[in-house]
Order: sequence, then C-alpha cells, then structure tokens
Amino acid sequence: MNNIKFTKGTKYNTLQTILMLLVSLICSFLIWVYVTDTEGQTIDKPFPGVAVKFQGETVMRESRGLIVTQTGVNSVEVMLNGNRRILSSIVSADLSAAIDLSGITQSGNYTLAPRVVYPSKLDTSGVVSAEVIPATVSFYVDTLKSKSIPVEGVFNGSIASGFIADPLQFNPGEVIIRGPEQVLSQIETAYVTVTRNDVDKSLTMELPYTLLDRDGNAVDDKLLESVTLDTELVSVTMPIRSVKEVGLVVELLPGGGASDANVSWKLEPNVITLTGNAETLAGLNNITVAKIDLASITESKYTENCRIVIPNDTEITSGARETVLTLELVGLESRTYSIGKGNISCTNVSEGYTWEVLTETLSNVVIRGPAEALERVSDVNIRAVANLTDYGTATGILSVPVRIVVDGNTEVGALGEYEVYINIAKASEAEEGEE
Repeated sequence: MNNIKFTKGTKYNTLQTILMLLVSLICSFLIWVYVTDTEGQTIDKPFPGVAVKFQGETVMRESRGLIVTQTGVNSVEVMLNGNRRILSSIVSADLSAAIDLSGITQSGNYTLAPRVVYPSKLDTSGVVSAEVIPATVSFYVDTLKSKSIPVEGVFNGSIASGFIADPLQFNPGEVIIRGPEQVLSQIETAYVTVTRNDVDKSLTMELPYTLLDRDGNAVDDKLLESVTLDTELVSVTMPIRSVKEVGLVVELLPGGGASDANVSWKLEPNVITLTGNAETLAGLNNITVAKIDLASITESKYTENCRIVIPNDTEITSGARETVLTLELVGLESRTYSIGKGNISCTNVSEGYTWEVLTETLSNVVIRGPAEALERVSDVNIRAVANLTDYGTATGILSVPVRIVVDGNTEVGALGEYEVYINIAKASEAEEGEE
C-alpha cells in the first residue's frame, strides 16, 4: 500500500468511471421498473375482422342433411381485456368467432352468440374477458337437396365449307347438383359453350359448364359456394357431316337390237345432295338408280319410278327417295318372224339323256333393229336355243325358255320372252321306245 502512489490525473479518472457505472445502474433499474409495470398492465384491445366459423357444419350436413346459408356477417370484431404483454402477441387472424351447430336439427332462421376461440399456443390466463361485436350472428339453415338438371349448349364458331353440323350431343345428358333447397330452386340448366372455327370433322371434348337460372342468366358465384357438383366436366360431341351433290344415272344393258345409241333418257331429279361420312362421300360421284335391259323395253317410250338407294351413314337433304326415269327409243323398227322346228335346239343336256323338240313352229317372234339391218333377216337365219342346265336329270315334257339368235347379224335382237316344249328322256328308255 505504501508503494502505490496516486497522481492527480489518476484520481480524477477513477471517480469518473465510478460515476458512469452508477448512472448505468440507475437507468437499467428505471427501465426494468417501467417494463415490469407496463407488461403487467391490464388493457382493452380491439381485434377487427375476426372470421366467423361454424363448428359441426360437416356433421350437420352429412347426418342431418342441413347446410348453413345466408350468413348475416362473415366477420366480427373481438374486444379483449387482459395483460398487455399477452394481447400484444395476438393478431386478428389468430382468433375466430365460433358458432356451435350441434343443437340445430331442422331448417330455419337462427341467431346465436359466437364464442371466441384462441390460438392453441396462447396462455389464456392473461386474458380477463372477451366481447364479440356484434354479440350475435344471424344465419339461415336450409335443407340439403339434390337435383338433376339437363345439359344444354351452343356452338359459337364456324363450319368449314362442304360440311354440316348436327346438334351437339352431351354425356351425361343430365348432371346432379347438391346444395340448399332455396339455391337449387333457382338453377335450371347446365350450359356448355363450344367455340371452334373451320370445323371439318366430328369432335368430342371434355368441357366445363355454367349453371343458369330459368331466365338463362348465370347463377351468382356467391350462391354457388354452397353447391356441390357430381361432375365439373361433361363430354360434348359435335357431329360433323360432309355435304356433296351426287348425280343419278341409269345403266343400260344392250338387247333386243337396241344400244346406248338408240336411247334417250332423263331422270327427274337427276341430282341429289347427300350428307354423311366424309370418307364415304369422297369417292361417290353418282348413284345408279336402275339397270334397264333394253330387250325388255317393247314400247318406244318408257317411264318408271326408280328408288334412290344411298350408302349407309348418309342422308338425302331434300328427303326425296324416288326419281322418275323417262326413256325413249329412236331409230328402230320391229318385224315378226317364225322359227321352224329345225331351227330349235338344246344345249347343256345332262349326260345319258336325250331331248326332242315337240314345238313345230315358234311363231310371232319379234325382231327389232335398224331398218337396213332388218332387211338382212329371214326365217332361215333365226334360231331358238334352249339351255337345259337348270333341269338336271328331269325327264318328261318340259316348257323351256329359249334364247333367240339371229345368225350373221349383230345389229338386231329379239323382243320379249319365248318358250318351247321339249321331251327329255334317259337314253336307255329312248332306245327301248324306238324298238
């Protein structure tokens, strides 16, 4: 101690340090007193915009078929009284105003007082009281129902040239909606809008729909918050058919001395418009409505109603199913001849069988052709040929159709049908008869 010496400057610095320490201690003490006093203070603090929540809503919906609608307010203000420190750690989003639905068993108007629900982490011992403003919440409980509504729709767009669109097809044709009875009563249809341009083939799409009221207006989204749908999409098919003009024609089979050169014909109508599968119509340019065997046409002018047979999966836009054929023969004359027994023969006779013509003369055989060609025809160069292929082993006297042949003259032909009588027998029986 005797060795320590204090100078005047050293003594001054030491006193200054001690004084600063005392001031710091006093300030710290005052801050501690202030904080302790204020955090422990009881205050009132408002919490606006606290959400109103319904407890037991799922149970009420599933077990009692009831649902909350038309809530008077969606949020309230909560006034809390309690420890400043505790309340300062809370925000409005932490709180909720819960309404207990467990006692509601039927539809109707209700007014109940909500209970303030605190966050699970909060020490509620610091909360003295809570007041909800307004003190009660009014709401309506409606009966939960289901309803089937038809699916309808419209096409907004354009069809490519040469094609036609049929009405839209929907699958399912109805959708089921579930929700409050009062809301469902306002919903009439599920409406689909199809928007496409230059459509040239059938389309199938999965599309959403809009719920419309009876006046065709979209139902307010706010009302639909309580509505559930069995499906949010429907399958929409847009059938597209090809459109094509197709000519009508007849097929002429030469015969009876007549060919295409001797025929003038017309059809009324001679053109139809078909709609149908594009691939089917692509290779179709005309439709044959009749095959006319000119050998069967005996008059110079012929008229027939012909049925129009169209391909499968096509339709005639006009609805016409028949056309009228008018046919006229020109440049032909007819003459009548007789064929003697010697010019009547048989072909394709079964082996082991014999034949005998019983007809002595086949009279009134009409031959037709150009006048100059008929000049070269005589009784001696006309033959009648009976084909026995279809008679097999038949025996006895048979009436057999014959084909008339004019030898050496291809410009003429026979009109009508002719038959002769022929006796057919087994060869052994024929020989016995001769003995």
